[in-house]
Amino acid sequence: MGKFFNILIFIGFILYPSLSSAQLTDNDTIKVKELNEVVVHAQMQSTSVSSTTYTPTKKQKTAAQNAVDLLRMMAIPQIQINPITDKVSDNSGEEVTIFINHLHANEDELKGLRTSDVKKVEFLEFPTDPRFRGAQRVINIIVNEYTYGGYTKISANEKLLIGLSSQENIFSKFTYKKMTYDLYIGVNNINNHHTGEDVKELYSLEDTKGDLYTIIRDETLQNSLYRQNQYPISFRATYNTEKFQMRNMIAFNPIDNPANYQKGMLNFSVSPDWDYSYERSNPGKKNFVSYSGSFFISLPRKFSLDISPRLNYSHNKDNLTYTTSNSTKIIRNAKENVYNFRLDGYLQKRFGQKHIGIFGINGGDNINRLNYSGTDIYSDRFHYAFLAGLVGYQLKSDKVRLYADFGLYWNHTYINGMSYNDTYPFIHINFGFSPNSKNSLSLFFQYSNATPNINQKTPDILQDNELSYITGNPFLKNSRNLALRFNYTWIPSNFLSLNAYSNLWEYFNRFIITYDSYNNGTSILQTYINSGNLINEEIGLSFNLKFLNNNLQFYVNPKQKFYKSTGNYHKIYTPFSISAQISYYLSKFYILLFYQSPEKMMMTAAPQIYKSRNYYTISTGWSNSNLNFRITLANIFNKGWGSSTISTESKIYTNYTKIYSTDYHPSLNLSLTYTFGYGKKVQRSNEIGEQSNSASSAILK
Repeated sequence: MGKFFNILIFIGFILYPSLSSAQLTDNDTIKVKELNEVVVHAQMQSTSVSSTTYTPTKKQKTAAQNAVDLLRMMAIPQIQINPITDKVSDNSGEEVTIFINHLHANEDELKGLRTSDVKKVEFLEFPTDPRFRGAQRVINIIVNEYTYGGYTKISANEKLLIGLSSQENIFSKFTYKKMTYDLYIGVNNINNHHTGEDVKELYSLEDTKGDLYTIIRDETLQNSLYRQNQYPISFRATYNTEKFQMRNMIAFNPIDNPANYQKGMLNFSVSPDWDYSYERSNPGKKNFVSYSGSFFISLPRKFSLDISPRLNYSHNKDNLTYTTSNSTKIIRNAKENVYNFRLDGYLQKRFGQKHIGIFGINGGDNINRLNYSGTDIYSDRFHYAFLAGLVGYQLKSDKVRLYADFGLYWNHTYINGMSYNDTYPFIHINFGFSPNSKNSLSLFFQYSNATPNINQKTPDILQDNELSYITGNPFLKNSRNLALRFNYTWIPSNFLSLNAYSNLWEYFNRFIITYDSYNNGTSILQTYINSGNLINEEIGLSFNLKFLNNNLQFYVNPKQKFYKSTGNYHKIYTPFSISAQISYYLSKFYILLFYQSPEKMMMTAAPQIYKSRNYYTISTGWSNSNLNFRITLANIFNKGWGSSTISTESKIYTNYTKIYSTDYHPSLNLSLTYTFGYGKKVQRSNEIGEQSNSASSAILK
């Protein structure tokens, strides 16, 4: 009877919800009290010892035109995005490897992603998951998975007011059960008259008596033409199960520079007869073919194996002709075949729930076959081979994470019969602590090696202008270096995320450009030597604030850098920089404001100070899940085509270069993406795009 009586009470409240009380018996009354509205907010961002996780809003996803654009919209405080190149790095400037659903994706491969399908974005340091293939810093974009179907995405990007700058591409994906096929085709064209340099040089030379005198060479740009045509094609097939992943991709990327022309006036301080005009033409071509694979296997007894082979081939042509009105002529034609292969393998073993053992091996070779003709004739045979092995350990608990590895690296350089071998140890240690979902910190230590490029070690001596020659140094040694980093992340709520960071690098006996007398003191020779140390420190604070139910967002990242160089280039340099972003969403419309102060840095391998101009944009657009249209105004108050300056200092040579380009000039950018799906269920993840050449060229510039 008691249960029956309760059922009658429940039915009575359903039938008469407006009654505040009901008389059940002569003595019993049930009182009903009105409660205030209860609002539950989902946790949009949190941090832990494993990762920091961000959930993009629906408006951020629909406003973004590709994967990197979504990261820009989200303004994640642990990363930075170059506004011109779209390169993603952490706050120390180190590479961040991007994955989608635990599958590696190159930066250009992210152009076709349909961002409305993204569920969350994770930032990880030294992740324990073996599918991340030993990457130290990772962005993992989690995207909805589907059974079969596909979609096609069409993108167009046109820049106005700076000449022709056009990028169009089409990406198509099709999935059936465990197989996914991706195809990317792009067309990129550039044509402008605003690329070149003004160069003022001071040479300390010797006369016939051996006495020193100074010549000022002043090169002033008057006209230029730069054209580039690029037609990348990529195809990829992926087989994906819980315990086995296989991915194979082939790519072809022809790049043609039919025009790279500059014309101007020259002035020499020693004599008015040395005032004349000059012309410099440097067209070139590059045909690049590559294969990359990835094979992940989950083995019994908590073992896992990841193997990643890569093969690249490129055929390069670079033709330089420099002439002056007084009959000076320099011709430097280069033809090069580059072969590159690399194999990475990682074996992991999990012990219980907290411990992981790691064994890794990496090896490869870069082979260059290079021929110069014209003023200087050379036939070069170069190759750079390496082999590395490491053992590592990971500890992961609820609040503490420790990663440590130790290994040996061997490299062999062969340059026209001259060989150089080097073996050195390397160490990585990363410690993380997270007491709760709002706080986490990490400490990182690294001891490793910096290796010069093959063109920094070539023995060829090439004439660059009337008074200057360039070469490499086949006896150049590797440079040891260490790094110390500290990161603290604080996420008190959905409306604030903050990252405080400090970084220190030191390069020991580093390789650096030097200038020596040449041709009995009548000219100079630029080459490389090992000299002194370089210390680079920086501290910064990056934070993201959200208001109006996440519709208004502020991002600011101030940074102070400290450089100190010793050896044959003594200098201290302390630049400050800041970047900021404001975004606002109103229904399907959005507006984005971005500002970056002039970038300033001391170059690692040259006695140079680099300074750019400030860069700022105003973007507005309209978007839904399929169509996205955006208008961007960039640098609307900047004047002129000057983009940056480089100052070079040495005992016998000083150079001040002003670089002209379209990057910091006022421009109007129109971009459009349209996506349509087909099939009953579609999968949209890890899109591919144009592939760049990962094999190092040996052509001197």
